[in-house]
Amino acid sequence: MCGEVLLADGTTAGRRWPWLGLLATLVLGGCSGGKGGTSVLALAKSGPGTCLSVPDTLGSEVKRLPVVDCAQPHTHEIYSVVAWDKGTVFPGVEALDAYAEQVCVRDFEPWVGVSTFDSSLTFTWLTPTLDSWNNHKDYKILCVLADTDAAPLTGSMKNSHR
Repeated sequence: MCGEVLLADGTTAGRRWPWLGLLATLVLGGCSGGKGGTSVLALAKSGPGTCLSVPDTLGSEVKRLPVVDCAQPHTHEIYSVVAWDKGTVFPGVEALDAYAEQVCVRDFEPWVGVSTFDSSLTFTWLTPTLDSWNNHKDYKILCVLADTDAAPLTGSMKNSHR
């Protein structure tokens, strides 16, 4: 299969995301196929401050996600993009998730202005699949935030102290 994004419900850093299953443990894929939105590989190049409007009806496999202007209501925002720096051999999903959790917690407060434990926002991450790692040299992890209660966000959450 051509590097699609796989979805799974999950929890991280002690936070519960009943509705964030659509992004929890979201895994980057290598293709740009699919209708509408931006390829998940291109999102890594877009960088922090990229806002997404992810529908509740998102299926179990995704290759593209809808990017919107942060001034418009949106569901998620990329707040950090971090490259895996421990070699070029695919480390496995568990190692990538453990690393992603560390870097996403680390980068949350500098972006939002408040710790993850004091915030009304929650976070998750996107990690590369084996296919995108090997075929597209995709070693980047995207840290993504959202409102804990699934309320729409308006504007960037950078220095929002939410």
